[in-house]
This record gives sequence, structure tokens and C-alpha cells, in this order.
Amino acid sequence: MLGINEDVYYGRTWDELKEFLFKLNQDIPEKKYLFIHNQAFEFQFMKSVFKFEDVSARKSHKVMTSFMTDYNFIVKCSYFMSNSSLENLPKIFNLPVKKLVGDLDYNLIRTPATPLTEEEFAYCENDILVLYHYILRELETYETVKNIPTTSTGKVRRELQDLTRTNFKYKRLVYNAVNTDPHVYNMLIQAFAGGYTHSNYIYTDDILENIDSYDETSAYPYVLVAYKFPSSEFKKCRIRKIEDFNKDLCYLVRVRFKNIKSKYYNSFLSMSKCRYIKGGKYDNGRVIEALELETTITDVDFRFLLDAYNLEYEILECYWSNKRLLPKTFINFILDKYVSKTKLKGVEGKEVEYSKEKNKFNSLYGMSVTNTIRDEVKFDSDLGLWEEIPLTNEEIEKKLQQEKKKSFLSFAWGVWVTAYARDNLLRRVLELDDYVVYCDTDSIKLVEGYDKEVF
Repeated sequence: MLGINEDVYYGRTWDELKEFLFKLNQDIPEKKYLFIHNQAFEFQFMKSVFKFEDVSARKSHKVMTSFMTDYNFIVKCSYFMSNSSLENLPKIFNLPVKKLVGDLDYNLIRTPATPLTEEEFAYCENDILVLYHYILRELETYETVKNIPTTSTGKVRRELQDLTRTNFKYKRLVYNAVNTDPHVYNMLIQAFAGGYTHSNYIYTDDILENIDSYDETSAYPYVLVAYKFPSSEFKKCRIRKIEDFNKDLCYLVRVRFKNIKSKYYNSFLSMSKCRYIKGGKYDNGRVIEALELETTITDVDFRFLLDAYNLEYEILECYWSNKRLLPKTFINFILDKYVSKTKLKGVEGKEVEYSKEKNKFNSLYGMSVTNTIRDEVKFDSDLGLWEEIPLTNEEIEKKLQQEKKKSFLSFAWGVWVTAYARDNLLRRVLELDDYVVYCDTDSIKLVEGYDKEVF
């Protein structure tokens, strides 16, 4: 299906689509925009049929934008733009149409010659109309399709960039916090870990009743405004004991653990974040115990692991940075977003505005952990093959120097955001260990009998 405004066109073969696009390009020869929801998935089929250039992707196959050369189409992924499924878009943006969920039987085998029912045509049509009306919503803010940010975090990034463009005090604070040492940069990448999503193995595969669930509201934005973060470039030091850590500094540590064993039913150290593991035992990717392993962590994670595991440790490398609150301009920006969202919540007639502000507020975390220095991702349109080319230390250093001059956020802040938020959540898990059923980033599910005073 392909929609032009509210008109939806159908085809059954690639040749029919080619013919349609050819006629469309004859009528409108200039560059045009085509929005595909989850372009990363559709691209794997289309790349064998159409020629693409200027493919932009975060990783292999994760296509955000591309250019369909034969038909002069700039193709953008509306999933990256909205960070929402087609099913949720009508609810979030109060659209006049809805995705017809459940009306299509995916178990049926269909060929291009299979007749389609009215219900099936309606299912297809609504998919296109949902996307069309979503784009209209975005145009209320950005006026032209070329101005719509490529990603959902790009919207709030653009606002902060505009706000701080001539704020030289803010720029200086960010400049001081951006690291240019490629080795430190790589350590920051290794130390970065997302939220905690895991079940307690003592309840796995059991059917449970009377479960309570607690959510932590705005966990990441709270951390951004309330905690202190690395505010200078990391420098190497010779500290070998955690007792020597200064509470006024942040530490980035490469550490070797020996005879490590979880004290609790829940386990917390992810095996994917370890450089190597000897004699490991695991709970669905989490280390229960090991004879020896090596990992790179923040001081926040280090202290937590010492409380969660019995272990011996050896600090192999240690770097320090000054610790301070984030720039006041950034904190006020976060608080303003919270106020804007909260004022609109539950106000009749302001549902769309509330959804937009809520999306921006939720994007603050994504913006803070965006790593703009990535390996080069290339797509060979002739062979249809992907290649990820790792950056050399020299290339990383050059990009970091460029980033330091123009950046308005420090990636180190993002590393500590998740570390603080995990610590806040998982400290509750330690206190309630055998009552915990499941944890999911900023929420926790519990069986009856836990100590309510913990909450």
C-alpha cells in the first residue's frame, strides 16, 4: 500500500509498485518524501528490488533514512521519528483513525493472486491512514516534512540546542565535561549499561496471584536534576582500594573480580558487560557466580556490586573526574518539560499537546545517552551488503575533538544517569530479594508478604 494524502493505492507485485512510482516521478520529478513505518524491516526486501544511496543507519540493517535514486524519493522511518508502533500512534496523537488490530489472519498463506476480502483491504488502508494523519500532526509543529526530526529524541535535542546556542557559560561547562581521550571514551562505552529487566528465577514459570506492582515515576529525569555527574575530563590515578575513593569525585574503573558469588536470589551483573569470565554460572544472562571475570564500571556500580556479591577485587585501571550538578540551564530545561507535561495532563481538549510534551519529556533520557561517535556503517547498493567499519583510535580522537567544540551534552552524563537509576531501583531489590518477582527498569513486581516500609 502507498498513500498520497488521504488516497490509498494498492498493488500486489514489485512490478506494479515500480510502475506506480515511475508515473509518480514523471508527474513530480523533484525530490519527494516517503515515510515507511519500520523502514529497517521493509528495507531488507526493498534493497533487492530498488537502488538506494545515502543510507543512514545506526547499525547494520537499522535504517533511519535512505534515498531511492531511480524515483527521487527521500525515505524516512516514521518508527524512529515517533518511537511508537502504528497501533499506539492514534492514542498518543489523538488521530481520527485507528489501526484495525486483529482483523488480519497472519496464519493464512497469501500470494499476489490471492483474492483479498473487504476486511483485509480495510486493515491495509487504515495502516496507511494512521501514518498519514500522524505526519499531519508533526506538520502542525514543523510545518514542512523536511523539518521533522529523524528521531524522537531529535525533537527535544533541537530545542535544547536552540536554547543553548549562545549560552557560552553552558557551552563551557559542557566543553569541560566532554572527554577526548580515546581510551577513556572506550571505557565509557564499556561502562554504559541500560536499565535492569529480569525475573527472579525462583518464580520463573510459576503462575502467581495477588501480585503488587510499584512504579518509579520519571526515574531518569529525576536523576538528571538531583544527582551529581562527571564535570571534567577523566584523569588516571593509582587508587587500588574503594575505601580511597573521594565522595566528591566520579570514578571510572576497570576491575577484576575473583570468587564472585551473588548473595541474593536475584543476580545483577550482566555477562555481556564482562570482558571475560572463568567458571561462570548464569541466570538468563546474569552472573550468579564465577571464579574470575573482568569488567569496566562506574563507582556507583562498583559500590552496588560489593553489596550484592561476595567477591575479591583488583582494580586494574582507575580514572577520576570532578563531580557536580548538571548545568543549571539543562536542569531548568528538564523541569520546564515536566511542568509543561503535567499542566496538560487530564485537560480536556489538550490531549494531543499533552502527548507531544510527554514524548519530549520521555526523550530527555534518550537524548542524554546518545552516543554520536559510532563506527561507520556502509551499505553497498550494488551487492546489497552491510559493513560496519570500526573507528581507529586516531579517528575517535579527531571526532572527540570536534565533539568537544560543538557538543551541548556529555556522553559521560548518560553513563552515570543509568548507573544512578539502576542503583535506586536495585537497592530495593536487595531489601526485598525473595519477594521480588520481576524488575523492569523503573518498576518492581512483588508477591505478598513484603515489607511495605521499604516503599
